[in-house]
Amino acid sequence: MTVPKFTFTKRHLDSVFGRLGDLDWTGIANFLNGWQPDTKGYITIHKEGKSKSLQELGYYYGLILPTAFDAFKDNGEIDLVFQIKTKKVTLPLTIESVDLFLKINYGGWHGNYKDKGDMSMAECAAFMTWVIRWLAKWFNVHIPPADTQWKEKLEAEGDKDNE
Repeated sequence: MTVPKFTFTKRHLDSVFGRLGDLDWTGIANFLNGWQPDTKGYITIHKEGKSKSLQELGYYYGLILPTAFDAFKDNGEIDLVFQIKTKKVTLPLTIESVDLFLKINYGGWHGNYKDKGDMSMAECAAFMTWVIRWLAKWFNVHIPPADTQWKEKLEAEGDKDNE
């Protein structure tokens, strides 16, 4: 028996079942109605695309986000104002609020808000590229590209220290 794939996009909601977003429940129910009574089965859920690496997240949280926070602070910002539909929310300037600000603005530009936890490696890389370009445009901040040889350089430094 061929098992169909039921694709969905997780939305940022609180309910575990609500997180399955636009999953075709009717299609699943129709498929399961064809099973004999007392048939056992299971559903697996996996993320499409490669997961983000620790190095990728380290680059964002270790360099990009602190640089963005400093850019806002150096610009004299003490609060960030979020406009969501007709409501305005003001949050104090913190690393967390800057992260949220960047994700919301990227979602508005991209057309689809996603938390970094829901992003694939490619989506996270696209988000970070957008943030780097956004910071360059609006704050004239230059963030160097990620160093893909960081591990080799760290090991070489360690070898020098052991001499």
